[in-house]
Amino acid sequence: MLRVVLILCISSTLARPSDAQRTVTSSPSFTLAHPERTNPEKDCQFAIARHDFRFVGVAGFALDVPGVQDYQARYWKTNGVKVIGGTGDVGHRNFNKAARAYASRYNAALLKYLATHRSSNAKT
Repeated sequence: MLRVVLILCISSTLARPSDAQRTVTSSPSFTLAHPERTNPEKDCQFAIARHDFRFVGVAGFALDVPGVQDYQARYWKTNGVKVIGGTGDVGHRNFNKAARAYASRYNAALLKYLATHRSSNAKT
C-alpha cells in the first residue's frame, strides 16, 4: 500500500508542468529579427527608462534566462521575463545562439543596474 501511494505521489509531481515551463507559455514575447546586430546594453537602458525591469529569456523545453543563475528563486515573481520570439530547442541554430548571447548581455546589464538601484516590479 505504501508503495502505491509513493508511486502516485511521484507520478502526480512529474505530471505537473514546472514553473519554468509555465513561465515560457505565459510570458510575453518580443521580436528580435537580428540579435547579432543589436546592442543589448542600449536596449536594457531604454527598457529601464520605461520602468521595465524584466529579464530576457529564450524558450526551449523550459525557460532559460542566460546569465541569471538564480532567476527562478530570486527574480521570477518580482521582475518577470520577456522571451525572444522564435527561440526554441528546434529551429535556426545560429539565431538561437545569437539570441542567447543577446539575452546574456542584456541580463548582465540589468543585474548591474538592479545591484546598484534595488529596483524590481516588472512592467505589465
